[in-house]
Amino acid sequence: MFARVARYEVPPERMDDAIKAFREAVTEIDGLEGLKGGSVLVDAEDGVVMSMTFWDSRTAMEDSEVKAAGLRQQAAKEVDGTVVSVHCLDVVAEIGAVAPTA
Repeated sequence: MFARVARYEVPPERMDDAIKAFREAVTEIDGLEGLKGGSVLVDAEDGVVMSMTFWDSRTAMEDSEVKAAGLRQQAAKEVDGTVVSVHCLDVVAEIGAVAPTA
């Protein structure tokens, strides 16, 4: 399995808007071929948002990159935020099950 992890900085006062923007972005990638799941995490106090998606193959992850990059930029821009970093990683160990969405 493979993972893409992105970190964003958002003005803390825009966090509610950021959560809405990222939830909308999630609906755009849901169902892409090879997507196994993922999460969006926030630290509202510090203005940090992180997204993590899991893919069944490196090819599926790479094939989704153009769409994912556009959605990242769009969601961050909508709330005066920035994309700080994006990493594509091999998953070498799993811990339990992925937590359910709220």
